[in-house]
Amino acid sequence: MDWKSLIFGRPMKTRDSESAKLGLWQGLSILAPDALSSVAYGTEAILVVLATAGIGALWYSLPISGVIALLLVFLVLSYRQIVAAYPNGGGAYVIGRDTLGNFPSLLAGAALLVDYTLTVSVSVTAGVAALISAFPSLAPLNVAICVLIVLVLTVINLRGVRESAQLFAGPVYLFILMILIMVAVGLFVPAHHAPALRDYVSPTLPSAVTLLLVLRAFSSGSSALTGVEAISNGVPLFKEPAPRRARMALLLLGIFLGTMFVGTSVIAYRFHIIPNGHVTVLQQLAYHVFGKGIYFYLLSFVTMSILSIAANTSFAGFPQLASLMARDQWMPRMFVARGDRLVYQNGIIVLGSISALLIVIFRGNTESLIPLYAIGVYMSFTIAMVSLVKKRLNEKDLTKGRVSTVIIGVVGAFLTATVVVVAIVTKFTEGAWIVVLAIPALMFAFHRVRAHYISVANQLRLTELDVKPIPSTLTVIVPVASINRMTIATMSYALSMSDQVIAVSVAFNAEQEAKIHARWKQWNPSPHIRLVVLLSQYRSVLRPLLHFVDHFSELTVSKPHLVVLIPELVVPKSWQNILHNHLGIGLQARLIFRKNVVVAMVPYRLEPDTPVKK
Repeated sequence: MDWKSLIFGRPMKTRDSESAKLGLWQGLSILAPDALSSVAYGTEAILVVLATAGIGALWYSLPISGVIALLLVFLVLSYRQIVAAYPNGGGAYVIGRDTLGNFPSLLAGAALLVDYTLTVSVSVTAGVAALISAFPSLAPLNVAICVLIVLVLTVINLRGVRESAQLFAGPVYLFILMILIMVAVGLFVPAHHAPALRDYVSPTLPSAVTLLLVLRAFSSGSSALTGVEAISNGVPLFKEPAPRRARMALLLLGIFLGTMFVGTSVIAYRFHIIPNGHVTVLQQLAYHVFGKGIYFYLLSFVTMSILSIAANTSFAGFPQLASLMARDQWMPRMFVARGDRLVYQNGIIVLGSISALLIVIFRGNTESLIPLYAIGVYMSFTIAMVSLVKKRLNEKDLTKGRVSTVIIGVVGAFLTATVVVVAIVTKFTEGAWIVVLAIPALMFAFHRVRAHYISVANQLRLTELDVKPIPSTLTVIVPVASINRMTIATMSYALSMSDQVIAVSVAFNAEQEAKIHARWKQWNPSPHIRLVVLLSQYRSVLRPLLHFVDHFSELTVSKPHLVVLIPELVVPKSWQNILHNHLGIGLQARLIFRKNVVVAMVPYRLEPDTPVKK
């Protein structure tokens, strides 16, 4: 077994693709962690904003959490319908494409791609922050640990979605169980100065709460719903019947997430939790409910795990969406290719690389990354809901639930659009401007990619089959360093292609030039081979060769078939490559984009070294 198979697993056959797909609970463990992990920072995001107006303002976390839970219901109902209508995945991008046109669909696609990338960075940094809260001595290694986790996730996903599901299912469901237990116990365990039942209905302390502050808290807390769309994008990952499994996964996700999020907000108010920069709200709750014992440290570790695993949702969603957009010619075709393990490996590698770069740039700081986070996904939510409303309005027959779908879509789109506007306005200077610029830049890139593919298709298209290949004379140029066996092999290959061969050698002084001419005259290989010696005054080999090829191709513009054959030494052992300069590779890299020039490498393979007798 080679190293590649050891790390990534043995290659899989195409016919094995169905067996590599996921069941309901496996799919939920892969596509739901992003949304489920939001419980770790959703309530905290609300409290951080409200705390600026005083302790009395913390009560508003309850109605804000209620509105967010209602929005969750709208999203789950809407995306269940989208999954039923588009069983091949794609979510907001596909339904936007089919109902609203290219611009909204590309806006949704760009927003989701940005969100998936930020999800990896935010989730991993938040997970490591939870770990550092429990073990402060790890703080200096923050960035290194984050990048290492991204690397591990990338490798695991390159092995296949089934493998990652088997690995991550345990921490995901353990996190759900621990949070639900903590909420259930936290509602009844004795609490110091616990609020009375009527206090949950109306605030008891005065506070300087403004509408803008409430909107900011709502916008920040709405990050708890990011990841809900992942299941609609990843429908093809499920076993058949995939749409039915995906719809059930969405329902389970809504139940788990809604219960955990609202429950966490309620017990946070019950225990008068105030956010601070040293211990997360979730850990404060664990401390108040169970004390600083095994449960506290286990929850810290499981939270770190689920937040890191949340990044895995992006590794499932990003490649799927990128492949769909690549099939529509909006993204490079490399995203369509599936690797040995039947995964879209290029999408996984690109996502992992960009996410690790973001972590390094922002030094692993979750607070610096979160302002960039919710804008993209809520933009896609808005487009998805507006598209669903238009799709229902365009239906001529009064299908069951049509009116309710339209009402849910309109109200949901209004709420999600509010999150987008408030997040952009209030967090623009905190880093949201990056997303505001990144999404239009991506959309511009999509159009450039599509324009290129259309141009290529127009130039390659053959309208009539009466055009036949026409033979053309070749002129072959062979760079020659010295006369040796490799030179003879390359010249023999050149003569098999054409009877017009030019051997080009580079000399650094007149004496060396004369020696080359003399040795060539002595060798006298063939009347069909002409020698040209270039004198290089600046001790460069590549520059005069490039100038000669450019000059010759301009003089022979009527003969476009100019071939440059580059001799290349192939050593028997890889470490021996550092013993040779490999100028041929550099020359090939420079010539490959020259117009009217064909470049080819002619390898000359050496035998293994023989022992030197002393």
